[in-house]
Amino acid sequence: MKNIRLIRLVAAMAITVLLCATSIAASDVYETGNRVWDAQENLSLTYTWTPQSYSGFYYDLDTGEGSENLTIRLDSDTDRSIGSGDMEYVTRPIDTSFENRDWGSYQVIGFMAERYFAGYTADSEFADRQISMMADGQLSRVLTDSDDRRSYFPGSSITLEDGYVLTISEIDLAGNNVLVSLRKDGVEVDQAIVSAGSDYVYETDVGTTDDVPVIAVHIQQVFRGTQTDAVFIEGIFQISEDYVTIETGDRFGRMEISSVTENEIMMENHATVSLSRGSTINIMGNLNIEVADDAVLRFAPFVDMSQPGTYELRGTVTEQASTWTPLNFEGFYYNIDEGIGTETLEVEQLSDRRIADEGLVYTSVPEEVSFERSAWGKFEVIGFMAEKYFAGYPENALTDSRVSLLDAGQMSKVLIDDDSRRSVFTGSTLALEDGYTLNIVEIDLAGNNALISLRKDGSQIEQAIVPAGSSYVYETDVGAVSDVPVIAVRFDQIFRGTELNAVFIGGVFQISEDYVSVDVGDRFGRMRVSSITPDEIVLRNDGAMTLTRGGTVSIMGDMKFRVADSPDVRYYPFVEVVTLPGDTLEIDMPDVLAAGSTTDIVVTSRGAAVEDVNVRFAGELIGTTDEEGLIRYVPQETGTFEVRAEKSGFVSASRTVEVVSADDMQYVVSIDVSPDVVYEGDTITISVTTAIDAEPLADVEVFYDGVHIGDTDEQGQISYTVQDPGVHKITVEPEGYLPAEYSFEVLDSDLMFEISNLALSPVEVQPDEPVTITVDVENIGTTSHERDIELLVNGEVADTRTVSLDPGETRTLEFTHSETEPGDYTVQIGDEIMTFTVEEPEPVPFVGILASMAAVIGAVILLRWKQKR
Repeated sequence: MKNIRLIRLVAAMAITVLLCATSIAASDVYETGNRVWDAQENLSLTYTWTPQSYSGFYYDLDTGEGSENLTIRLDSDTDRSIGSGDMEYVTRPIDTSFENRDWGSYQVIGFMAERYFAGYTADSEFADRQISMMADGQLSRVLTDSDDRRSYFPGSSITLEDGYVLTISEIDLAGNNVLVSLRKDGVEVDQAIVSAGSDYVYETDVGTTDDVPVIAVHIQQVFRGTQTDAVFIEGIFQISEDYVTIETGDRFGRMEISSVTENEIMMENHATVSLSRGSTINIMGNLNIEVADDAVLRFAPFVDMSQPGTYELRGTVTEQASTWTPLNFEGFYYNIDEGIGTETLEVEQLSDRRIADEGLVYTSVPEEVSFERSAWGKFEVIGFMAEKYFAGYPENALTDSRVSLLDAGQMSKVLIDDDSRRSVFTGSTLALEDGYTLNIVEIDLAGNNALISLRKDGSQIEQAIVPAGSSYVYETDVGAVSDVPVIAVRFDQIFRGTELNAVFIGGVFQISEDYVSVDVGDRFGRMRVSSITPDEIVLRNDGAMTLTRGGTVSIMGDMKFRVADSPDVRYYPFVEVVTLPGDTLEIDMPDVLAAGSTTDIVVTSRGAAVEDVNVRFAGELIGTTDEEGLIRYVPQETGTFEVRAEKSGFVSASRTVEVVSADDMQYVVSIDVSPDVVYEGDTITISVTTAIDAEPLADVEVFYDGVHIGDTDEQGQISYTVQDPGVHKITVEPEGYLPAEYSFEVLDSDLMFEISNLALSPVEVQPDEPVTITVDVENIGTTSHERDIELLVNGEVADTRTVSLDPGETRTLEFTHSETEPGDYTVQIGDEIMTFTVEEPEPVPFVGILASMAAVIGAVILLRWKQKR
């Protein structure tokens, strides 16, 4: 079976892809196309990564243009040394459209795997001339490029980047114009009167480039009513005034600029780059290379997803039928250290934008990989729908016999696989997933054992005594499989002191008790399981799929095709990966600090203290946390500053704090609003407290967008039901205290409903044959709500369902729809889009026609005979 897998993987690489800057040699030695360079995959020793093959490089699918190329030259398949000048990086500016398409286009350039602003073109609507910052040897960051529609009210503010705030000061009596005020770091830098349907533009000098529009805001509408005044914004663009200087000889990380023009930047490595086993190499900026911890040379650039956010991981771009594996599709599960990937996606047949029925084949095979805590041994993993799943255990440190979920047609999600060292103190809790927590109840007098309590959703599941140097393992049934270890926690050390008792954790592994069941005939999105064995799962598309121009075509799960809005059929598979908050460091400290006084900064993750975390205050490294996750700091200057916590393997955390003078500290007031996410129609609780000790302030007048809504009670609170979506401001001026304000956004109530899992059956029909359309709707808000869910077919409303849901409730809606004319029809509900096809009518056999004619003639003869009688 291993030989079969190897043959399949090698064969999968023999594909023709859309190439950029280089081409495939006649000897079938590939010079580009894969993200992973593997010495065993017949790849050229001179190899290029392009925007088509690496997700981190900027790429415009519609135009087929990308900006960056990285080329390396090796001497052999075992050469772990890239000599000086053997790594070359080239990038060029390209035109791209503003998100607000009415603004035209501007120049963007990928630089060090980040998107930069290069200049305004003659097509840039709000710029009065062409501006090339790149020609001046400068690149600025694109901070915001949005066409989101939002409403703001007089007195509320638009929080921009780089310390800028645009305040909606007043609307004129006629309701045609709005007075706006722009502030930077609290100081007013501009005032302007802006008409409805026009743009507010703020220009300033950026380096040696004069009068650069750095902020543009499109005022779509201005409304003045008897009770409500509002301004509707539909388009914000901002670039940074900070810039990167680019001149020949400048060095960025390991690279040095060898030449720069207004049309191109070229760089080379100024020193040898060593591809050491298991290393992560920062080339420059956000461009990193990961090297396998293996005797075989294997390395790849990767998209850094350590920060919270949503990341698109794409496969190599193509214009024809192609194959994707973990080597050329970063969205597939891949263990680079062991060279293990399990998934393959192949378009076997593509003609005139249509993938034929069963012409898209997805295959996945289970493989054994090591735990992050390698001493535990291995477990079986399988990629499925571009996600990592647990398939079973061979014999290892957690179980003395093989346990297989896949044998029972089941797969479970790997929730935690971590070997980071953490400390948990007596009485505190290690937060796990799926509602589980591990409580450290007590440590024995000798300091050798810990009494722990495992709880789920607050209820105790079991208690156990765990010795130092051992692993706690919790087993339970998962579907049809009994006694599956679902949680493992390594207790490296146990410490009992006079003041401090702690357990030092050296590894955590957890799988979900919820599982995916897979059987022949099961549907997942557009795919149906055609075969399943303990060694392989195969799915094929059920019905033809159309790569609609400019469309996003769902495949299954989170895996989709993105298609160019172009006459050329150009597309790639992708998944969007969200960095989860559970992986994030958390900073515990006051919001307001007194200058000259010591403050405690505590960093935790999942409730456990994290040591050796780098903590920065206003960008300056102030030290690392101790084993209690603690660092102490004395701020000296007053103002607003960012505190940031960073550690490899964790998502960084940041928060903004205010430092005031010691004399002013007693007069500072804090405003808090709950819930954290507010929707139209929600009743919010506004709390007003002192900043220094969080004492509630009673009888304080509270103003909402400048209107008095009442006074706080004895608990310092007042409730208020919000109505208008948009950004609003709460202000207070308690007697004897400094004035305070708090801005927050009220979301449209329709956003409370999350729509997912759109499915069509069948996807190929005859004229007037009905298609069944199902979709899941979930209320993710905090209050009950009713909403109309519209079914759109080719952009027109075809049906509507009204659904009322309680918070957290999910319901599956079902529609039926039919069309008479043959062709492809796009179905959309919310942001979910799929396509079905109405085939040409099946011809009626000639014999059938004769039979029908005979039946009609017979009926006529019978009718006349009856009439004569």
